[in-house]
Amino acid sequence: MRQSIQNVGLLVIVVVLCGVFLLQFGGPQSRGCVRDAGARYAARVYGDTISLGEMKAAYVLANGTRYSTETAREMKLKELVLEGLIERDLLAREAREVGFNITKDDVMVRLAEEGSLYVSAPVGAPSSSMPSGAMPVSFEDKDGNFDPENVRRFIQNRLGRTVEEFANSQIQETLAQRMRETVAASVALAPNEVWDAYAREKDKATLKYVRFDAANYRQQGPASAAQIDAWLKDHQADVDAEYEKEKHRYTGLEKQVRARHILFKVASDADAAAKQAAKNKAEAARARALKGEDFAKLASELSEDTGSAKEGGDLGYNTRGKMVAPFDDAQFALKPGDVSEVVETRFGYHVIKVEGVREGDVPVAEAKREIAEKQFKAGNADAQAKAAAEKVLAELQGGVTMDALEARLKAEKDAAGDKPQAPLVKETRAFGRGDSPLVGLDNTELVKTAFELSKESALPKAPIKAGDSWVVIQLESRETPDRAAFAGAEEARLSDALLRRKRLEVLESYVRELRKRADSEGAVSINPEAVRYSASEETASL
Repeated sequence: MRQSIQNVGLLVIVVVLCGVFLLQFGGPQSRGCVRDAGARYAARVYGDTISLGEMKAAYVLANGTRYSTETAREMKLKELVLEGLIERDLLAREAREVGFNITKDDVMVRLAEEGSLYVSAPVGAPSSSMPSGAMPVSFEDKDGNFDPENVRRFIQNRLGRTVEEFANSQIQETLAQRMRETVAASVALAPNEVWDAYAREKDKATLKYVRFDAANYRQQGPASAAQIDAWLKDHQADVDAEYEKEKHRYTGLEKQVRARHILFKVASDADAAAKQAAKNKAEAARARALKGEDFAKLASELSEDTGSAKEGGDLGYNTRGKMVAPFDDAQFALKPGDVSEVVETRFGYHVIKVEGVREGDVPVAEAKREIAEKQFKAGNADAQAKAAAEKVLAELQGGVTMDALEARLKAEKDAAGDKPQAPLVKETRAFGRGDSPLVGLDNTELVKTAFELSKESALPKAPIKAGDSWVVIQLESRETPDRAAFAGAEEARLSDALLRRKRLEVLESYVRELRKRADSEGAVSINPEAVRYSASEETASL
């Protein structure tokens, strides 16, 4: 199309376009397209009006008519479109301040010559939500020639605008685009910025590591009275502070029951033989408990509820309704110290022992002992995890190889049975200084330490605390940046990417400051009706 338009012909087309538009939209008959007088506005920016008609046209250009009302609401598409228009007008205002001037002829020439118009998305909008910048449009006839009649139909039928409205809107869009380009052009990269980015990208490490999770060392069963007393004596301030934070959990309580259970799983649709076998196991466990065996130890040894088994079957305090009905009925019928009959639920067969019942306000001393027990278990588990990590690190520092350690830890885990959090040797992927190689943990100190290691000094001086775990690491490999590999294509690639990103960041900051200033001056007002969604509305007509 561009090749078919010569300079003289282009001027003729512009004149024809204006003539067609004036005939089509000019005069009194055009007023039907200008429906936005009075209160029917979408927003006002420093006294200038963004009409509902203009917002509707922008919504069409943003492909809003493709979406259902519900999808558009979830995307906040109306809000994005209107914010894009507000930011556009703020940028256009700045462009005029610095001396830019765009005429209707300018936008018509671009439309004919380039086959594009401008649209504005707000800064920070997801790129998938709506287009931004130059949007290609085709106004060619069947022979591939530019056709002013196609332009007329597009503006009138597709956008529902007059030539005056469309041209004025594109003037604003073009001014805004010129201002964006001006802001972006002011951005440059510092001499070492590209190399520093390359170095960060190529500076990578790989580790072998062993994670000692505190949960693996958590004491099973209740803490003894002596252990709780000792913790309270040494950590009274910590317990008091935690109680103040958690006081709401100990006052005004509805009836609660603290129970332990031993579960033998069986599917609800299992055959009679399988159910009977599981029930027999439960009956045997109950008989042992009634003879005086420690219920918590039995739960740790026998229960197939692996989560609570680690805690001696302890389910903590629960109100009615937290457990399935047969279980709830049984536990709320027991007194502290009682052991239930065998209870069948959809999970299998349970034996239940009630440890305590409470209601209303829990005595402060009792609440603090409960907190102290939790803190003791957590602190004790952390200390054991740290000690185990220190022992392994000392072995590695003493000459034990990571391969030998891997074999030993695997054998220990296999011998211990179901201990998913038991320590094992693992290897990270290659990671950079800004990455998180161990998922689910605070990697800050670990990554910092990793990049202080070398092949000659591959072990840290001490285990690293990461969340609720202690980690022992050993540097496996290290990749460092190479100046020779950087020069040429890599430098150009990174330079382009960095410049684009930096320009975008500067532009977004600039626009946000414009918006912030306008808000502080009370220069922006929005009609709530413009961004309201109706369940019955047709999205195509807003």
